[in-house]
Amino acid sequence: MTSPPQQHDVREQRPFGYWLKHIDGAIEENMSRLFARDGLNRRGWQVLNTLSYGPITVAELDDTMAAFLSPDEPTTRPCLDRLAGRGWTSTADDGTVTLTGEGRRAHQRISEQTGVLRVRMMESLSPEQYTVLMELLQRVATRLDALTAETPGR
Repeated sequence: MTSPPQQHDVREQRPFGYWLKHIDGAIEENMSRLFARDGLNRRGWQVLNTLSYGPITVAELDDTMAAFLSPDEPTTRPCLDRLAGRGWTSTADDGTVTLTGEGRRAHQRISEQTGVLRVRMMESLSPEQYTVLMELLQRVATRLDALTAETPGR
C-alpha cells in the first residue's frame, strides 16, 4: 500500500476534489451558454447525444446516465419528455425511444457546436496528455468505486 500524498495548504495548492468540482462547474457553465439557444441543459444534451446512437429504453438510458442521476433527479424521463415535446424523439410500442428526423438534425447541429467546445477545452493538452489524463481519471474512478464497495454505508 502506498502512503497518502502529503497534505498541502489548500490556500496555496488546491486539492484534487477542488479541481474536479471547478472543472465540472466550468463545463456546466460553458455548456449552458452553448445550449441556451436550444433550450437545453447539459443533461438534455447528454440524453440527446445518447439517443443518437440508436433506440434505447428509459431503463437502459437511466443505466447509461447513472453517474449523472441523483436523488433529486433519479431518471432521465423529464429530459425525454422535454425532447419529445420539441418533436425530437418518438417512443415505439415496445418502449424504445428514438430520435425523429428533426431530432437528428438538432443533434447534428448541436454536436458540431459541442465538438468545437471540446476542442477548445482541451487545447492546452497534447493528444498524448489527454490520453494520459483520461487513463488516470478512470483509474481513480475505478479505485473509488472499489473503496465504496469495500466500505458499505454506515
